[in-house]
Amino acid sequence: MDNTQSRKETLVFGLDIGTRSIVGVVGYMERNRFKVIAMAEQKHETRAMLDGQIHDIYKVGDTIRKVKNSLENQLGRELSEVCIAAAGRVLKTINSSAEYEFEEETRVTQEHIYSLNLLAVENAHNKINEKEDKARFYCVGNTPIRYQLNGYDINNLEGHKASKISVELIATFLPEEVVDGLYEAVEYAGLNVASLTLEPIAAMNIAIPEQYRLLNIGLVDVGAGTSDICLTKDGCIMLMA
Repeated sequence: MDNTQSRKETLVFGLDIGTRSIVGVVGYMERNRFKVIAMAEQKHETRAMLDGQIHDIYKVGDTIRKVKNSLENQLGRELSEVCIAAAGRVLKTINSSAEYEFEEETRVTQEHIYSLNLLAVENAHNKINEKEDKARFYCVGNTPIRYQLNGYDINNLEGHKASKISVELIATFLPEEVVDGLYEAVEYAGLNVASLTLEPIAAMNIAIPEQYRLLNIGLVDVGAGTSDICLTKDGCIMLMA
């Protein structure tokens, strides 16, 4: 398979659904860098979004479709899946932890780490829904703060032998109606949501490489309707708001 065909199969389509406009980008990863091959922008014709919140699902969906069509014309191919980010206007952040003890010493795999993180997210979900009697919240992102191997801090669990592993992470939630509005607008435009993250996490991953997060940096994403902040400490994302 040639490089051109391989790239077509690994293209990533991302949408920034903003208060003032919607921007779509298509590209691929090459040597840990994202290469943009197509981009399109479309401003909202009405105040269909206010402060990062969709107020008119179908008008926002029509604008997304215009961006999608523009990108498809540039690429000469159909787009079916998209990655999106949500603004943190009504964001709830929970610190949570979880641990898992093996029956016997075991070499840690990515599947073990994924299950451990998922357990911590479930604990956070239970906490936030206990506090909020009426609103139901949906997890839109999580970031590990620290892992432990047999009670000692470690950066990467994978490959090590362990009797017990644990994680402390930040889990972030939005009301289900906010997330549902995003999904419905995207689906109305003829797309499926491949992944959902938060705007401050997306901005942090693009603007500040992991090795620079040891400097305890604060990143502020100033938009037309919302401003999000993300803080790092000791190489980890410690706060999002």
